[in-house]
Amino acid sequence: MTTALPEPLRTRWQPLRTGLVDLFHYDVEEFHLRDGRLLLRGNNGTGKSKVLALTLPFLLDADLSPRRVEPDGDPGKRMEWNLLLGGEHPHPERLGYTWIEFGRLDPTSARHWYAVTGQRVHHGPDAPAEGALSLVDATGTALSRDRLVEAVGGHGMVYDQAKTYRRAVDEALFGLGEQRYGALVDLLVRACCTPSTSTS
Repeated sequence: MTTALPEPLRTRWQPLRTGLVDLFHYDVEEFHLRDGRLLLRGNNGTGKSKVLALTLPFLLDADLSPRRVEPDGDPGKRMEWNLLLGGEHPHPERLGYTWIEFGRLDPTSARHWYAVTGQRVHHGPDAPAEGALSLVDATGTALSRDRLVEAVGGHGMVYDQAKTYRRAVDEALFGLGEQRYGALVDLLVRACCTPSTSTS
């Protein structure tokens, strides 16, 4: 029977699975976490602490010192000991892995991009002027960012950051500089968006 893989429950990263391959006494072992938690039960000496020592926090900082990869901190048990079991492993060489899987719910958010171009936007049944920019394709679907970059071509630039876009607009239209341009925009916002009142 195939066990269903654990799924994330939150938008924050949480551990879902961890495992060992040819490490310590494990050939291939996988542990599923429930809501980011792992419960290991067993008698003393069965390897519960070893699993934890070889996964977290080792997989976050890759500290190979014995004090980190050995539950008892034995300085003689370096990471090599976990592979060859202090010489008790039947082979003189052994390759192993430790791994952990994290997941999270996709925090859906709108992606933004901005463009400044010398092209004129054209939509409609009439034939566009040469070099005009259509923001939709032949099927009427809005252009993706990559397709917008292609459509703008050498006539302008597509920006991912609002700050660089604002600078480009200022340089193209006003040449005021960051502070004066910001003051101009604030003035426009107040003039356009502040509700007016009247008395009679």
